[in-house]
Amino acid sequence: MRGDWMKLDPKSRVRQFRALVLLSLRIAPISYREFELGDLRPELYSDDERNAAGAAIARTLVLLSPSGLRAVSDAQTDEGNPAVATGVTDTGVVVTVVVVALAALCTLAAVFLGAHAAVRVNFDDEITKRLLSTQAFAIQVLTLHIERERAVGHELAFSNEERSLLMQLEDDQKRLATMQGRPLPSPFEGAKEFARETARAATSMTTLALVLVGAYFLLKQRRS
Repeated sequence: MRGDWMKLDPKSRVRQFRALVLLSLRIAPISYREFELGDLRPELYSDDERNAAGAAIARTLVLLSPSGLRAVSDAQTDEGNPAVATGVTDTGVVVTVVVVALAALCTLAAVFLGAHAAVRVNFDDEITKRLLSTQAFAIQVLTLHIERERAVGHELAFSNEERSLLMQLEDDQKRLATMQGRPLPSPFEGAKEFARETARAATSMTTLALVLVGAYFLLKQRRS
């Protein structure tokens, strides 16, 4: 969260980043229930807002990976050591990052990042550092949120602060996507983006204007 990745020695930096990748996959379902790691489907989410939250957490992995990823081989990583390919399959079984099923683009991205973090991610780039810091903070906040849900046994609405943080994460992702010259990626089929308050306000004002115009003409007709 401090954004001081480059102060770590290379091996520690890889270890810390792989842990962040693993936690991103773990928290992305946004559920107090247990799901298979890497299983991200739109039907897992109870509403569009939770879908958007999961998509925001997962999207960071896609943005930090190269475009056009495809499954080639499993990769095994141990601590901060270089990855070792283990054969050609549909699954990635990893020691530090354990990916059970490549069912989503973000899961494939997680396999790549888990294996190649040391050479792929520019930890010194300001936009990337900000995105990673927001990602880490969002994971921490959502972990506490899910723990509260687990304690009561049902979903709890996001607070305004939690929603603002997730929208900030999405905004940071849009900045990085713009810098990369590509559209904001969708990390899994059916992934949503957050509905902005400005859009809601604009819709409300449009509705109010239509109501007022209708009322004006209705009164005018009655008088005539």
